[in-house]
Amino acid sequence: MKKLRHAVVGVLLAAGLGGCSATNETPAIISEYFALEHLSTKQEVLSKARQALLRDGFQILSSDLEAGYISTSLKNWKLTPEQANCGANEGRDYLEDNFTKTEVAFNVVVDDRDVIVRSNIQGEYLPGKPAQDLTLNCVSRGVIEVEMVKKILL
Repeated sequence: MKKLRHAVVGVLLAAGLGGCSATNETPAIISEYFALEHLSTKQEVLSKARQALLRDGFQILSSDLEAGYISTSLKNWKLTPEQANCGANEGRDYLEDNFTKTEVAFNVVVDDRDVIVRSNIQGEYLPGKPAQDLTLNCVSRGVIEVEMVKKILL
């Protein structure tokens, strides 16, 4: 009987604490990427991509010029709701909140015809109380990929 009472108190405490914490309404969209046909050689596009990424402060994590890809490490980048979806708390977009931190990494894939840019976005909601910290499920809306392709090809 005593064990049952402790279990009930534990469940009630957990439910009460859960009501005070932030919730993450997971984005209902699929992460976007952007592909565009290029008129240069694969090596020229990869060289331009490397320059554009480095100019924007990204560190190259790995690359293979023969296979045609470049991957960067994550970089702090305060994104807007127009650029990504990281979910919402009680109807308020996390990206509108000053307690949200986002980081972005890019993957650029180039073949003989197309350049494809995809981002990886990691987000955290850090309101100041460790019990309320959340890892956010963020997806791109495709805006930052389009911007990067323009920097590479224009």
